[in-house]
Amino acid sequence: MERILFSLHRLRLMCLQCSIAAILYATFPATHVLADMPVGRCINIGNALDAPFEGAWGPAITEHDLDWIAGAGFDTIRLPVRFGSHWNGRIWPGFLARVEQVVLQAQERGLTVILDLHHFDELMADPDTYAPVFVAIWAELADRFEGHDERLIFELLNEPHDRVTTARAMELYQSVLPLIRRKHPDRWIIIGGGDMNSLDEMLTLPEMGPNIALTFHYYTPIQFTHQQQAWTDQYFPPTSWGSAFERSAVRADIARAARSDMPLFLGEFGVVRKADTASRNAWIETVRKQAEDHGMSWCYWAYGAGFDLRDFRGYEWYPGLYRALME
Repeated sequence: MERILFSLHRLRLMCLQCSIAAILYATFPATHVLADMPVGRCINIGNALDAPFEGAWGPAITEHDLDWIAGAGFDTIRLPVRFGSHWNGRIWPGFLARVEQVVLQAQERGLTVILDLHHFDELMADPDTYAPVFVAIWAELADRFEGHDERLIFELLNEPHDRVTTARAMELYQSVLPLIRRKHPDRWIIIGGGDMNSLDEMLTLPEMGPNIALTFHYYTPIQFTHQQQAWTDQYFPPTSWGSAFERSAVRADIARAARSDMPLFLGEFGVVRKADTASRNAWIETVRKQAEDHGMSWCYWAYGAGFDLRDFRGYEWYPGLYRALME
């Protein structure tokens, strides 16, 4: 067996760009250790505090929502927040108080909270001008949440893109990590690469020290996961998913992500509700199981936002989705 594993390892080193090698590697996954990062099964609460204002893109977050999430078996929420649009020399006090309220309500239900700086479009377009705002936001958040327990995690920047390349994102991270660490020496921090937190860019990131996890987002193939949506740059017609080739491509991608020696967090993955039920469930289950097989924590997108897990009228899971995501 050792000889077989050694041969497979040599094949992987020699053919990093070879899809056949990636598929073989996926067949013999190495468990990826997440140390003590307190995240297992996570749900994104999207289109709420990351909207221009809470309620603009969907219902506001309620305690009933948090009850349902905790009761469904999730242990973590990822809370995307549009801090950049609620800034005027400081974070709007009422908005920051609302964010902290949701954090505390979630933690009261035993949930870990990933606080994610989301939709900072101004920074993406003009990082030179808005880098000081980025630093000031994280300085204020570090002050506000000083003393919170380990069930609060900071995600420094969602989906760097446009002029915030991976290299530019690294400069931003390095500008705030020292000031965060002064008051949060052991808190888990999540960072990702450019091109919208792509897998390829994540794999270029260097090791950043203890209690720092790398993240990537996964929606491949986009023509399937984002089909029939009016808000996408390109309209994708209805399509199905689930062939042997398509499943092997997912296995190869997640295995490739697991090449990193850092703790990994699959921060977003999901399929729009308009996809056919069987294909949607099959894709979600395949991605979720591959992440778990490689020891990655994961976070489904999303609680709402058109990628819903359940019918909000009756608070029931859509058919087959509980099995696909939670079993």
